[in-house]
Amino acid sequence: MIHQSIRIVLCMCLWICTEYLVGCKEKPTEPEAQGLLPEAPAGFRWRAVPQLSDEFSGDKLDASKWLDFHPYWQGREPSRFEPRNVVLSGGILRLLSVPLVENLGGIANPEKDVWVGSSCVSSRTASASTGYYEARFQASDLSMTSSFWFQGKYSEIDVVEQLGRPVKNEWKRDFMMMNTHYYPGGWDTDKATPVQWKMPSGSSDGYHVYGVWWRDKETAWFYHEGEKVAEVQFGGEFSEPMFLFFDTEVFTWDGLPTIQSLKDPARNAMLVDWVRAWVLAAE
Repeated sequence: MIHQSIRIVLCMCLWICTEYLVGCKEKPTEPEAQGLLPEAPAGFRWRAVPQLSDEFSGDKLDASKWLDFHPYWQGREPSRFEPRNVVLSGGILRLLSVPLVENLGGIANPEKDVWVGSSCVSSRTASASTGYYEARFQASDLSMTSSFWFQGKYSEIDVVEQLGRPVKNEWKRDFMMMNTHYYPGGWDTDKATPVQWKMPSGSSDGYHVYGVWWRDKETAWFYHEGEKVAEVQFGGEFSEPMFLFFDTEVFTWDGLPTIQSLKDPARNAMLVDWVRAWVLAAE
């Protein structure tokens, strides 16, 4: 009986320890709890922005923060944003890309006619401004982009436009693809600042933490896993609030995805673990 009691006590202790350790792995509810933040300037501290932060731990998208569509764009041809392709489950936000046809036989121009259902998640409002933003995600294993970006009326910050398995320009899958755009006179006069940085692994091989410090109206610093990897000077003054976006698109110049790959659930999803935002506040 003594030995049996000891075994029961040991089992209870093991169960309690296991529950504690598992609980410790749960996602934090406050953005400040985690993050690979750069050091704040003297006299300032980082303050979280809950409206643009999410651990995606629920079973549906938080409608007070996010839209499952783009508020003013349908997507890049031959893809089109479909709200049904945005799925939240198991603590992961999934942005799916799927075929809208069984084959391309009836598609006159596969680079222009819509035949791919893509996806987009947008902040409800254009409320992003200078601050630090980061997201942890794995790109889809497709010849399509998995992107984390910001846009206003005349300016855009592409934290990353990752290509998981490009048919053309295969080297891009291993690079962090960053850019900014300044186009007050329209896209024909856009001033872009493309930058690439070689990552230690491919964008669809696993999760990466991508970040940007929008420092002021002239400058942005880009980060990978908390380490600064690039710095750009904007083509003009970035002085407007922006929407925050996650989306998938077809970049025809990098090759079209195959219908087979779009049907494969192991390949066709951009997987977003979390997004976190901070602004500087005086101490």
